Amino acid sequence: MATPQTNLTLIDLYAGTDFVKGIQVSEIEGAPDTLQGYALFAQMRKNHESEKFWQFEILKNEFDFVMFMDSSITKTIPAGYYNYDVVSLHASGVRSLLIRGKINVLPTYTF
Repeated sequence: MATPQTNLTLIDLYAGTDFVKGIQVSEIEGAPDTLQGYALFAQMRKNHESEKFWQFEILKNEFDFVMFMDSSITKTIPAGYYNYDVVSLHASGVRSLLIRGKINVLPTYTF
């Protein structure tokens, strides 16, 4: 059950299901031309003061990356809106915010 989404400011995540979101670097304003030499990290939390967070796994190549989270983790997230961001870390040590937005966690009724 994957819904194609092109807007990165609001992403739906269905609790209890595997979350997978592919993103091309060309979709991100101000992003580097290539991800070569960068490590990527992503988390979501209710707000910047929240101690509780959920981390996304990221697989990347030179021009795109995939954020994913296993259903065993998404089933622990209460329904509601959360903030997320993706941070890049260059081999030189420079850390930058790549994208940020909201995730709408929606309940599922089958699982």
